[in-house]
Amino acid sequence: MNFKNHIFQVYIILSLSIVISLATNLIRTDSIPLLSKTLEQADNIELDTDEPVLLTISLEQAKEFYEKNTLFLDARDEAYYNKGHIKGALKNIFFMELLFNIESRQSKNKPLVVYCGDPGCGDSEDLAFNLQDAGFTKLYVFKGGWLEWSAANYPSESIK
Repeated sequence: MNFKNHIFQVYIILSLSIVISLATNLIRTDSIPLLSKTLEQADNIELDTDEPVLLTISLEQAKEFYEKNTLFLDARDEAYYNKGHIKGALKNIFFMELLFNIESRQSKNKPLVVYCGDPGCGDSEDLAFNLQDAGFTKLYVFKGGWLEWSAANYPSESIK
């Protein structure tokens, strides 16, 4: 058995596959971005606009949303949610059930704040993009997440 020949064949097939897929992606009109785009930070929050919004917000902006009774969504797993979360936040459950819970409380054009555990957690952005795909138009990602919120001693609750 000649292993060198087999390894060379695998290398050639793999290389051709990568080149063909990248070339195909470049010529498509609906190409997939090779790098994800970074969300912009909200400067001023205008709730009266009809334009779709998907931005990140600071701790102070999150607190303003909280004081306006905006719905918060916790993108973390249930175990983390149970240990502590922003008071009144919905927990991340099956996506279709989450959609039903949100739509039973408000319309798709009302603001939603999505948060995760800390600034390095990407689950909040993933959930926000999924919600955008589902038709929600005013999405704000609180990047500081539970870590910043709890450190500021803002309203929170846990499930024992």
